[in-house]
Amino acid sequence: MGTILFFARDPAGANVILPVYKRLKKKYKTLVFAKDFAWKRLSQEIGDEAGSILIECKNVTYEEILLFLKDKNIDIVITATSLDDYTERYMWKAAEKLHIKSFAILDQWVNLGIRFSQYNYKQMEEYVRKRSHPFLPYRILAMDEMAKKRLIEDGIPEEKIIITGQPHFDTVLERYESALGVYDKEYYNIVFASEPILNDYDSNDMQHMYWGYNEITIFEALYKQIAEILPEMTKKVRLIIRPHPREGNEKWNAYKTKYSNDKIVVECDRDTDSFSILKAADLVCGMSSMFLLEAMICGKHIMSIEIGLRRENPFILDKLEICKSILDEDALCRELRDIMISTTECDKYETGFVFIRNAADCAAAVMEEAMLYG
Repeated sequence: MGTILFFARDPAGANVILPVYKRLKKKYKTLVFAKDFAWKRLSQEIGDEAGSILIECKNVTYEEILLFLKDKNIDIVITATSLDDYTERYMWKAAEKLHIKSFAILDQWVNLGIRFSQYNYKQMEEYVRKRSHPFLPYRILAMDEMAKKRLIEDGIPEEKIIITGQPHFDTVLERYESALGVYDKEYYNIVFASEPILNDYDSNDMQHMYWGYNEITIFEALYKQIAEILPEMTKKVRLIIRPHPREGNEKWNAYKTKYSNDKIVVECDRDTDSFSILKAADLVCGMSSMFLLEAMICGKHIMSIEIGLRRENPFILDKLEICKSILDEDALCRELRDIMISTTECDKYETGFVFIRNAADCAAAVMEEAMLYG
């Protein structure tokens, strides 16, 4: 029986490989390795079954990965994708060298082609000028036709792409249904889903922001408009900051101290299960993160706030015209007032987002076919 290797580096990547791993481990010998943020996420979920690639490959070079795949006698490689780390790319290249089939599972719709290039996200402009994809897996598993179209537009060969759906989305619904809310309803609970934009792209210099905004500018705009509406509220507001897994707590703890008062409580919560937080949320705000999409799948009111946006909008639901991003403070105030004042608790948010169900089963079937027919 062959051995299937699973690997992820980012937390979102860990989420997409997990459901596929759980299905295939029942029938095949499987190994799971991870790095950085994904290793923490996978360790929480499957414990010691998640190995650290840094123990096997100290410097994580292409040559080390090549020897690693040989030593483990791997038959199929299944990975997520990353923007600023090359481990998955080295795995695809090493697998090709060893005549092993490799599969990359996408988790989102933006910055797709660059994941298979020699560039990282800080070199996006160079990638756009010189699109090339020297790191291509045997097949790329995409969420839907839109993701496939974007890959092709970036120059990825169509025959490399298989549409299976996004394996994590079914898990989202399952975990939300079983979650217990952790915040009481004495307050109106607003969740702010942060993103590590300052870490990844730029300084806090307004003139040189990559997106035209960052997590701090958006949080401050949100807080300002909530404060404007507070006199009209019958409840106090609890504003729950949900840091991204790649963010530290320091800056948000400072905002917690700075902005909390007798009408609005600001909290920073990175430890509570995200679905328990979603269960208690009355409104979920952010920029373009997957957390917003997960919240919509769970039937929550959401807001994508991108005041200052100076590039193509990265938020997939804006592109689908299901949830348009808010681009100025007046619109933010209107939307907040409409949801916080006019909406009753019994109102259900009707999402127009349709996704492929049973995606993990579809992905697992692709892998099984590869195992059977080589």
